[in-house]
Amino acid sequence: MKNAVIVVGTHYAGKSKMINNHLKRKFKIGKRKHKFSRNGKEGFILSQSFEEAGRDVDFVVSKYSHYDLLVLSARPSNETPSCLVEAESKLKNAGYQVILVYVSKTTDNKHYDDKADEIIKYLDK
Repeated sequence: MKNAVIVVGTHYAGKSKMINNHLKRKFKIGKRKHKFSRNGKEGFILSQSFEEAGRDVDFVVSKYSHYDLLVLSARPSNETPSCLVEAESKLKNAGYQVILVYVSKTTDNKHYDDKADEIIKYLDK
């Protein structure tokens, strides 16, 4: 089974911070690394959101869909611009089970750490 997580949060909510400082640390990979292995599965992480990076959803899904696990990020669907609905749909069409993990801007690092744990729990299914 292929699993994908889309980290969702408004502009400056800390999506990249959570991924780079909390999730990647738990995977024991550097902040500038993107590939990881988990329970015999290969994964890929893009911390910068589709919107911020100006990434095309079709391009990203086709380029990385050979991975078993994906962690991507997007702005919420009620924010302009947002690629969330399109990304979720195209990942599902590519055979992924998809969950959304919402992050909020906070100074409490426990929030980001808990979100990283939530992602890991889902990817380990």
